Amino acid sequence: MSTSEIKGSEPVKDSAPRAEEPVAAASSSEAAGAGAGAGSSAEEGTSPSENQELLQEEQPYRLTIKAPNGAAIPIIATAQETIQDLKQVVSETPATIEHSCFYLTLNGQRLNDFVELGEIEGLEKDSHLAVVEDQYTEREARIHVCRLRDLLVGPITANPNVAGLDAGASIFSTVKYPDGIADSDGSAAANTSASANGGDGSESDSASAEASNGAGKQKPKKDGKKASQSAAAGDKKKTNNDSEQASGSEDDQQQKAKPVVANHALKGFEFDKLPPFETLSATEALKSLALPACLKQIVLSGWNPVPRYRQLRGDLLYLLVTTLENQNYHITCSRTGFYVNSSSLVRFDPEPHGSSQSGQTGAKSPDHYRAHSLITLLKRLSPRFVQGLDNLQKQVSQHEPVEVLPFVSSEQAASPWLVRGAENRAPETCDMGRAQDVYLRLGAYAVDSMRDWNEELQSIREMPRTSLSERVLRDRQFHKWYSEFAEAAVQGAIAVVESEMPPLNPTDPDNQHMYLRDNIFYSKGFDGRETFADLGGDAAAHVATGKDIHGVRQLNQIDIDGINTLGSVVVDYRGVRVVAQSVVPGIFRRQETTQIIYGSVDNGVTVGSDPDFHKVMEPVAKALHFGEHTVCDQAGEEHRLYTSADIKGLTGTDGRKYLLDLYRLSPVDVEFLEGECESSSTAMPIYPHKLVLLRPELVEAFWETSVRTAVQEYAIEKSKQAEHKEDDKGAEKETKGAEETPIGDEDSKGTAEAEASNKNNDDTQEKEAQKKDLDTKDIMAGFEFSLDLDPDAFTPIKQNNASSSSSDPSEQDALTKAVRDASKFLREVSIPAFARELASYATSPLSGDALRVTMHQRGINMRYLGKIASLLPEDVDVVKNVRRLVLFEMISRAVKHILRYLFRVAPAHLHGEVFALVASALMGSAYCADPASFLSADAKQVPDLLALTPEMLAEQIREQVALRYRFELSPGFVSTLVSGNERILLREICIKSGTQLVVRQYRFERPEESAVQAEIVSALPPGIKLTKPVKRTVKKKTDAILARPTTIIGDDVMNFIALSKVSVHNSSFADEAFDAGRMSLEQGQKELGLELLLESLALHEQTFGFLHSESARCYAVVSLAHYDAGEYNLAAEFMTKAVIISERTIGIDNPLTIHNYLNLALYEHARGNTEVALRFMRRALDLWSLINSPDHPDLATAHNNIGVMLQSLRLYDDALRFFKSCLEIRIKLLGTEHVLVANAQHSLAKAYAIVGDFKEAVQSERDAHKFFIDRFGEDDPRAKETAEWLAELTFAAVRKAKLSAATHQKLREMAASNLMHMEREGKQQHQQQQMNGATGDLPAGTATKGHLPIDDLLKYITGSSKPKPRGSRRGKGPKGSKR
Repeated sequence: MSTSEIKGSEPVKDSAPRAEEPVAAASSSEAAGAGAGAGSSAEEGTSPSENQELLQEEQPYRLTIKAPNGAAIPIIATAQETIQDLKQVVSETPATIEHSCFYLTLNGQRLNDFVELGEIEGLEKDSHLAVVEDQYTEREARIHVCRLRDLLVGPITANPNVAGLDAGASIFSTVKYPDGIADSDGSAAANTSASANGGDGSESDSASAEASNGAGKQKPKKDGKKASQSAAAGDKKKTNNDSEQASGSEDDQQQKAKPVVANHALKGFEFDKLPPFETLSATEALKSLALPACLKQIVLSGWNPVPRYRQLRGDLLYLLVTTLENQNYHITCSRTGFYVNSSSLVRFDPEPHGSSQSGQTGAKSPDHYRAHSLITLLKRLSPRFVQGLDNLQKQVSQHEPVEVLPFVSSEQAASPWLVRGAENRAPETCDMGRAQDVYLRLGAYAVDSMRDWNEELQSIREMPRTSLSERVLRDRQFHKWYSEFAEAAVQGAIAVVESEMPPLNPTDPDNQHMYLRDNIFYSKGFDGRETFADLGGDAAAHVATGKDIHGVRQLNQIDIDGINTLGSVVVDYRGVRVVAQSVVPGIFRRQETTQIIYGSVDNGVTVGSDPDFHKVMEPVAKALHFGEHTVCDQAGEEHRLYTSADIKGLTGTDGRKYLLDLYRLSPVDVEFLEGECESSSTAMPIYPHKLVLLRPELVEAFWETSVRTAVQEYAIEKSKQAEHKEDDKGAEKETKGAEETPIGDEDSKGTAEAEASNKNNDDTQEKEAQKKDLDTKDIMAGFEFSLDLDPDAFTPIKQNNASSSSSDPSEQDALTKAVRDASKFLREVSIPAFARELASYATSPLSGDALRVTMHQRGINMRYLGKIASLLPEDVDVVKNVRRLVLFEMISRAVKHILRYLFRVAPAHLHGEVFALVASALMGSAYCADPASFLSADAKQVPDLLALTPEMLAEQIREQVALRYRFELSPGFVSTLVSGNERILLREICIKSGTQLVVRQYRFERPEESAVQAEIVSALPPGIKLTKPVKRTVKKKTDAILARPTTIIGDDVMNFIALSKVSVHNSSFADEAFDAGRMSLEQGQKELGLELLLESLALHEQTFGFLHSESARCYAVVSLAHYDAGEYNLAAEFMTKAVIISERTIGIDNPLTIHNYLNLALYEHARGNTEVALRFMRRALDLWSLINSPDHPDLATAHNNIGVMLQSLRLYDDALRFFKSCLEIRIKLLGTEHVLVANAQHSLAKAYAIVGDFKEAVQSERDAHKFFIDRFGEDDPRAKETAEWLAELTFAAVRKAKLSAATHQKLREMAASNLMHMEREGKQQHQQQQMNGATGDLPAGTATKGHLPIDDLLKYITGSSKPKPRGSRRGKGPKGSKR
C-alpha cells in the first residue's frame, strides 16, 4: 500500500502515560489503572443521549478519588472491580504515589477493601471517594519501604534466581528509536502528525482504555466505541478550523513529491551476510531503563530490632537514609508515620529530631521532620530527591506502559540465551539494602512466606462461577496462585539440586530423597521405589513426571466439581528433574487402612473402586472419551473403573477427593509399543521405556474424525432410504391414477393427462420440499454414536488379568479396538498429513520450539520426529529447510540427554566447562580438533570429560537419535548438516538445556588476523581516526580473539536456568470469546468479531495481566482486525503492545515475536511511518537470519513487502534488489510453476519498469502471464491484468528501443563526420611530416583510431568528447566520462 492512500490530518495522541497518569498498574487492577489515564477523555467524549442508550448496569463507574494533598484522580471502573483495585491505582498514580497505607471512604464511611463496586450501597456512577491515611503495622511499614526502593530502582527485569539473567527485557525502544527516546520524540511526533488518521487518534485512547476496563462487562466494545466516536466528534467541534487547515495542508503535501531518503535501515543490506550475535543483546535497552539517582542509600538501621519499650510507644522500624547532599538521617517508622529521630551511628536516641529546639529562633517546626509517608518526608529533607524523583517519573513515562510494567511472577518472564557479560552487570554502588531485601519483604521470621498452598488452591477451586464476574474473579485467582506457586517451587527445586535443602529421609539413597519446605513437597524424577521397573526404570519415571503435569492440566481444563488436583510443577535444572507439589492434607499421617480408595498403588496387587468416587469420575471419563472397564486385582476380584488403575484417588483429611499420579490420563500408543518397545522390527535399538502414550489432542482429533465419518455414513444411508421411500410412493400414485382413467373418452383422457402432469409437478415440488426439510431437520433423527477407549488397554495390569476377567468380551474388545484404531490413526493419518503440510509449507515453523508446539497441536509425540524426517525427501530443495529443522530438533534433544548425564557425573562448579566442551566439540571442531585438552585441571579429573572428542560426541548423538527417534543420521552429519548452521543449533541447545551465554561473536572456524582486525575497525564509531591509542586497542582486541582456544570457553557460560512445566489454569470464557471473535471475522462479521475480540482481550488482561503471552496473542489479532478495517493507527498501537509483550514473555528472538515485528512494519507503513517500518523490517530480518536460514517462503514475503516500502520512498534501485530476492527464494523453494512465483514475477516486472529496464520487465511479465493463462485460463482476472501490463510494457520497450536506435544513428553520423575530419587532419600531418623530414610515429590516439570498428569509434568519441579541465597533465584526462 502506498503512502498516498493514507488519509487524515489530525495527529495521533501519544500512548505514553502523561505526568498525571499512572506509570504502571499491577495485574489485579490493570483495567482500572488504564482507566485512570483515560478517564478525562472518555468523560468529555460521552454525550448524555448516548448514555441513555446503554443499560444502567452496563455503564462503567466514572469515579473521582480525592487525596489529602488535593489531587483528584478520575477513574473508569467496572462494577466487578474491588476497592483494592482502586487503591492500587491511587498508589501507582504519580500525583499520589507516596500513599500506600490508607483506606477509601464514601460520604465519611470506610469502605471494605475486598467488596466489589456494584455491591456498595449508595455508590453512584459519578461518586467522589476520599483517601484517608491509615495507621501502619510492621508489615505495612516494610511494604512501604520496599515500594520506595522498587520505585527508585525503576523497571527492572524479573527475579534472576527464578527466570535467569536479563529475563523479561524488551529491546523495542532501541529498535524504534535508535538515537534514544528523548532524541526521537520530536521527530517521531512530527512524522506521526504528518501521516496520522484524524479519527483514529482520539479513538485509540478511549478504545484502548475501554478494552482494558471493560473486562467485567458483557459488551465492553459498545461503550468504548461510542465514547471514542463522541470524543472524536467533540474534538472536531472544538478545533474545526484547525482541522480543516491541517487537512488542506496535508493534501498539498501529498501532491508534492516526497524527498528521497538518503539513509534508511536497509541501506546497503547484504542478503548473504549474517548479523552479529550482538543483535540479540539487551545491553542498550537495559541502559535506557536506567534511572537518575534520588538517594545514595536507604537501609535498615543498626539499631533494629525495635526495643520492647519502644514498641509500646509505636516504633516499628528504624531506617538510615543518606541523601544526595551527603546528609545522614535516622528515621523512625511508627504507627502514625515516619519521623527523623535523634540517633546517630554511635548513640541511640529515638526521640523526634528538633523537639528540644522547638520554639527557638530559626529552628524548624518539629512537623517539618514528620510525615505520614516516607516519600513526603524525604521531599522535605532533600531538594535533590524532589528533582530526581520528577526526572525519574518523566523518564519512565517516555516508555510504552507495557515496557515498564513489573511481572506478576518471575516464572512468566522470557529468559534470553545470550545475556550481558560480567563487565555490564557489576553493581554501580555498594548498597547494604540489597542484603536486607529478604528481611524487608518477608519479615524477621519470614512468616510471610509460610502459606498453606493446598488449602488456598482448593478454596479457589470451590469459588462460585455462575456469573461472568464470578468466573473472571475465579480465573484471576487461579492464575495468581499458580504464578506464585511456580515461583516458589522453582526456588525450592534449585535448592534441592544445589543441596541447600535437607531431605526428610537422609538415610535413604540420594535418588529416593524427599524434601519439604514452605508446605511444598519435593522429590526427584527417578524411579527410587522401583514403581516403573517393568516400564523402563528411571527413563519411564522421568517421562511420567511430565505426563502427570499434562494430566493435571487436562483436569483443570475440564473443571469438574468434586474432583481436586494438586498444584504441580516439574523443574529441570542442571541435569536433574525435580517434582514440586502441594501437600495433600493427612498424606504424612499413615493410617492402619490404605488411603487409596480408587485405583492401585502397587501395580495392581490391590485395586480400589469406591462407589462414590466412581460416580464422581463419570463426567471426567466422558470428557476424556474413556469407557468403563474392568480391572482385576491379584486376588481375582473385579473392579469397575473409568480411568487407569495407575491413577490414584484418595480422600484427604479435609474431606476432599484428590486424584494423584495422572500420567496415564491418555491411552497407550500400542502400535509404537509393540513395534519399537517390546521388539524392534528394524536395526534400531529397543526404545528406552514403555510408557508411550497418545496425546490428548490426538484422542480428540481421532474422536472428532470418527464422529464426522459416522455422521456422513448415517446421512448417506438416511438419504438413500428417503429416496427409495419417495420413489415407492410415486410409483403407487401413478398406478392408482392409471386405473381410474376412463377408456375411449379422448377429451376426458386429455384432461386427465393434463391433471396428471400438474399433479406430477406438484408432487415433484412437494418431494423437493420434503427432501430439503428432511436434510435440515430429520435426517439425523435416531443417530447414535459411541466411541470410548480403555485407558488400561495393553498395560501390564490389563495383560496380567486379561484371562481372569469375567466381563463382557465384546464390550472390552470394542474399547481395546478403539485404542488400536487411535494408534493407527496417528501413524497412518496424522503424521503423513503433517509431513505433507511441512513439505508444501502449509505449516512452516521457524524454530524447534515452534515445531514442538505445532506437532503437539496435532497430537503428534516428539518420538515421531524420525518418522517425519523419513517422510521428507532428502534430495529435494523445497523441503531442505524444514527437514533440517526436524533433524536439528532431534540433534539438540540428543545433546540435551548427553548434557544431562555429564552434569550428573561432574561437580557443580564445572558445569560451565561441561557445556563449553560439548558445544565446542559439536559446533567448533573446525576451530579446535581437541577441545578437551583445554579443560581445567579439575575438569580433567572427570574421565567422561577428558575422553570426549568431537568424533565420540558425534557417535553418541547418532546413538541417541537412533534410540529415541528411530532415525539414522549419516556418519558425517556434522560436516554436511551442522556446518554453516552452527548458530541455529547453538541456540536450540542453549534453550533446551537452560544455558545462558555471554553475548559475543562466537566463531566456529579459526579466523585470520586480518579479517578480525577489519571486523573490529568496521565496528568503531563513524568518523574516528586510527590514532596510535586506537590502533593499540584494536591490536589488543584482535589478540584476545585469536587467543581463544575453543569456540566456547567455560567463562562464556553466565548462568543455567531452571526450566519448568506448570499445570496452568486457562480462562475458558476468554478463550471462547477469542475463538468466537476470530470465527466472526472469518465469516465477514467484522463489527461483531472485533467486539468479541476486545471483550476477550479485556478478559485476558483481567485474568492474566498485560504481561502474558495470551494477552500478546489477543493484541495481535485485534490489531489485524483494525488493519483490515482501515484503522491503521489503532492497528499499529495494538501491535506495538503485542511486540513488547512478546519480547518480554516468550523471547526477543521467538518466531511469534518476529512475525509481530513484520506485521507492525506493515501497519506503520500503512499509516505513513515507512522509515520506522523499515527499522522493524530490518530487525525481523536480522532475527530471522540468526534462528533460521534464508530459504523460507515467509522470508520471500517479507522481501516483497520491503520492496513495496522502498518504492514508496522512491528508492527504486534498492526496492529492485528485494523483489529479485523474493523471486529467487520462491523459485528455489516452489519451482517455476507456482502461483506465488508468478505473483513475484509480476511484482518484479513493475520494479524493472520503474527503473526503466523494460526489456527485463517484459520478460518477467511474459513468464507471469504465461503461467496464469496456462493454469487459470484467459478469463482469470490475474491473466487479464498481466496481459494489460505485458502490452504496456512491450509498447514502452519498443518505444525505448526506437529512441535508442535514433540516438544511435545520430551518433554514427557524428562519428562518420569526425572520422572524415580526422582523416583530413591525418593527411595534412603526414604531408607536413614529409615536408619537414620527420620519421617518427604519430602520437597515440590520432590517425590510428581510424582503423577501429565504427562501434569502438563511437565509444571512443562519446567517451572523450568531454573537454579536459584546464591545467591538467597530458595523458591523465578523464577516462570513460559520461555526460
